[in-house]
Amino acid sequence: LAALFGGRAWFEQQDRHAESASANYEAMMQELNSNQSDKAADYAAQILGQYADTPYATLAALTMAKIKVDANDLVAAKSHLRWAVDHATQGELSLVAQLRLARVLASEGNHDEAMELVSGVQPGSYKAAFEELRGDLYVAKGQIEQARTAYTLALATLDQGSRLRQFVQLKLDDLGKAAEPVTGDS
Repeated sequence: LAALFGGRAWFEQQDRHAESASANYEAMMQELNSNQSDKAADYAAQILGQYADTPYATLAALTMAKIKVDANDLVAAKSHLRWAVDHATQGELSLVAQLRLARVLASEGNHDEAMELVSGVQPGSYKAAFEELRGDLYVAKGQIEQARTAYTLALATLDQGSRLRQFVQLKLDDLGKAAEPVTGDS
């Protein structure tokens, strides 16, 4: 009986823990939606400190990274994104964190590090986003044919009416223009 009641108490405590994390996350999002980034950051720090074992902590880290990017504090943004990559308990959240971290790295000119981060990843439903990012990285590195291949792979996974598809198509079309020889007759 003691084990039964002990187990029940443990599950109830876990439920309360998750509910509390959820309530803090909801409060954080309300503050963020009200453009109260400082208050949202306070909630995020609390979630990361007290509820790091929940998926809400990864979401809070992603939110903190966004706040830091908006404040142009890329060092802190990278720190939060690395935490999210390392601690995400759900694969989808880890993929989002990897994409965002690679974009921050690329914005700093760390193209090789960003490429290393996205290489070998099994992107699942994020295949188009990963291929688009790879294409962007290849363009930044001057590797036009690899960029063309990555953008083509991204297009192959996107729906015909998708806005992202149109955007990636523009990037691919720009590669064609960039590859054309420039003549002095212009």
